[in-house]
Amino acid sequence: MLRRFFKRSFDILFSLFIILFVFSWLYPILAILIKLASKGPVFFIQLRTGRNNMHFKCYKFRSMRFVDEGAWAGEGKNEVTRVGAFLRKTSLDEFPQCINVLGGELSLIGPRNDILALGQRLALALPYYEARYLVKPGITGWAQINQRYEPGNVSPQSIEETKMRLAYDFYYLKHRSLGLDIVIALKTVKRMFFRVS
Repeated sequence: MLRRFFKRSFDILFSLFIILFVFSWLYPILAILIKLASKGPVFFIQLRTGRNNMHFKCYKFRSMRFVDEGAWAGEGKNEVTRVGAFLRKTSLDEFPQCINVLGGELSLIGPRNDILALGQRLALALPYYEARYLVKPGITGWAQINQRYEPGNVSPQSIEETKMRLAYDFYYLKHRSLGLDIVIALKTVKRMFFRVS
């Protein structure tokens, strides 16, 4: 209970800081750049799978020409815009998810949330896959800071890559603690600002 209280308190305080002091002045700049890069909305909203298989609307800056509903790279004609590539490289596309953190659907740290269609697909292909939904998903997590994907990909693009991510998720489920969350947070900051592991 104590860990949950501190984790939730940190989620709220950090998200408020991001929204008030970063998002508020950065949004107009990014909105213009996203609009100039391609037609479409500044944000995209997707149904994602959260804790206990509950579905929620996830907010992100749009980095692709249209919304991806669960296809892996090479399965469709969708493509990342030049602005979108920058947003993904710097993780700025993730910032609107702080709204989901405030709403309680996400935590800052936990297993990565799945696009609904892709999560359903993976649950059919991999035994015990849905066990990762026993905890609240996060914007960053143990798998995100440890796993390496093919250049240009920011998430698993195959069953084999997803098996590895699932192993990292199970490690987090077994060993989750405030100490591990602090390690993940520090490694995430290090990677965001210095682009190193």
